[in-house]
Amino acid sequence: MKNIIWFVSLLLVLSACGTGVNAPLETKEGVEKMSDSNWLFDVKTEQSDGELVVTLSVTNNQAQASSIDFSSGQKYELILKNEDGESVYRYSEGMMFTMALVHETFEPSETKVFEERISLDNISAGSYILDAQLMVAAVDGSEWDDANTFHKQVKVNIN
Repeated sequence: MKNIIWFVSLLLVLSACGTGVNAPLETKEGVEKMSDSNWLFDVKTEQSDGELVVTLSVTNNQAQASSIDFSSGQKYELILKNEDGESVYRYSEGMMFTMALVHETFEPSETKVFEERISLDNISAGSYILDAQLMVAAVDGSEWDDANTFHKQVKVNIN
């Protein structure tokens, strides 16, 4: 009995790890950006109060609803690299994510926005490259293998 209680407690703790961390902050409908792609992925950065605010936006650029599946609770990865290509920050480092399929449905022209704040306390002033990628496993139920659609590199100058 003691082992069963311990096992159930462990499952509850693990299933709660990362819950809500990557939840969309807002949903915008009716975005009228046009592109040849079925999906638009944009990354913006801004420095504010000792933090680098990273905003990721994903838009369904199709006339019909579409879905994205993530293989875990981790919906994106952010890696900040210095001029020598060395990683100075990795979003997933030290994090735990739920090990469950996460399904996001996007209506036509719907945009979902994710935001992450990176503390700049231990990051020196200088030029960096932010590598941002959605961790997409499938689109509309089919395995996704196009690494470029949901991947961007952005130059960032830290003051």
